[in-house]
This record gives sequence, structure tokens and C-alpha cells, in this order.
Amino acid sequence: MIRIVTDSNADLSSAQAEALGVSGMGYTYVSFGDKSYRTFVELSTEQFHEMLKTNPLFPKTSAPSVGDFEGVYAKLKGDEVISLHISRDLSGTIASAETAAQMMNGDPKIAIVDTRSISAGETLFITEARRMIDAGHSLAEIKAAMEAMTSRVRMHVIFDTLENLKRGGRASNAQAFLGGLLQMKPILTVKNGKLEPLERVRTMSKAVARLKEIVVHDLKGVAAPKVAIIHAAAPAAAEQLATELTNALGTNTPMVVEAGPAIAAHSGPGAIGVAYLV
Repeated sequence: MIRIVTDSNADLSSAQAEALGVSGMGYTYVSFGDKSYRTFVELSTEQFHEMLKTNPLFPKTSAPSVGDFEGVYAKLKGDEVISLHISRDLSGTIASAETAAQMMNGDPKIAIVDTRSISAGETLFITEARRMIDAGHSLAEIKAAMEAMTSRVRMHVIFDTLENLKRGGRASNAQAFLGGLLQMKPILTVKNGKLEPLERVRTMSKAVARLKEIVVHDLKGVAAPKVAIIHAAAPAAAEQLATELTNALGTNTPMVVEAGPAIAAHSGPGAIGVAYLV
């Protein structure tokens, strides 16, 4: 049997992970000062946002440990595993997974893929892996398809605030956008596994409208487009965007994921984005 393993940066709720048949997950850690929490397990998204408001310390994140992944893989002995993870340029997660896989000595047989993406982008890989497993494809076929997908997945995100990105040390590739732009609403993109500036827009409403325009343009003529939406404590905006994209593209309603503590620590509240396959 082929199992799916991923990490909590995919931002799947427990119900979504169960529906997609995810068999294991490495959980990123978020710490406030010397107190560390496993995201989703010891710190819910709601608790995180409350702490973000009340705790004077800025949160820091760290990747799942080798031991965390070793524990996940050990439970899947006798099976095959497709292990899909956040871009190695954004996290040390995949390095932990690779080391843990080597320690398993081939049981289970593990194929690890760097999705070169994050959050909603990762969910597209997981969804496609699930489809291929159900269709009877081999582990080698699935791994090859996942690696081919990395150049076809687009992900764009609007940040309502750049403060978290800046303080969290993830703004290096977007420095050109930071100077004097704290009142702007930049659209950033995940390009070659890294967060890069795409466009700058003056208001959130105009930025969301522009984001929708980009997605519709890129998916024009694509049959049954695959789309997923991410938001950080902005469910109403995400649902509205999902509805508008459904109407514009004539497709099923996109999956909506909420940024968990690790992603929200860098995006800040109010962020919204779209991932899609071209």
C-alpha cells in the first residue's frame, strides 16, 4: 500500500488530512521565548492568534526533527510512502525527512519530494498524489509526476502586513518591496521554491481583485483547473474569493486551508493567497 506523508506546513485541518488519506505528518514547532509548541497538536490556530495579540515575544518557528519523521515512518513499515514537503529553501523540514528516511533502511520504501511550494501549494501535490494512488499508479510513477508538477504549480499571496515577514527573517528576497511600502499590499509569489515579490497594490481590495485577475488569466482555457486557497485568520475573504473564482472559472469550489501557526507566524493575520496548477 502507498501512504502519503507530509508536514504541517501544508496547513491541512485534521478533517482535510483524513479526507485526503494522509497517513503521517511532521509538525513544525512554534516558540514564544523558551516555550515551544508543536503546531496543531499543542497549539491550535486560534490559540496562536490569541497569543500573537497578547504575548510581547515574537514567535519563532523550527522544522520537525529527524526523530519526529522517524516516528512517522516507523508506523508505516511494510508499506510504500510518498513524502511531500515544503520547499527546502523555506524550511529545514525536508532535510529532517531525508535523514529519517535513510535511517529506516528501506522499510518503508520512501520517495521524498520537495514540492518547491508551501501551504495551499502543498495541498495540490497531496490531492494529486491521492488521485494517482487511487488510480493504481506505482510509487515511481507518483514520484515522477510530483517532481514534474513543481514547475507547474503557481502560488501567490497578499500580505495585509509585512511586519511579521520582516521580523521573522523571511523578507530577504522581498527587500526591494519593503522600503516605504508598509502601507502597501504587496503580492508575493513562490518562485523556484523561494518567496519573491510579484506586484505592489495600494489597497487590500484592489490586491485581491488583481490576484483574481492573475489566476483567471493563467487558467484561461484550462479544463477542470486545480485551485486551492489559503488565508490567515481571514475566512470571510477566503470564502468570497473561492466563490468568485468558482464562478469565473466554471469549476468546483477550491479547497480552502487556513494558515496554521507556523505559516501565520510569518504571514501575519489577514493574508490571503491562491495556489493553482497550470
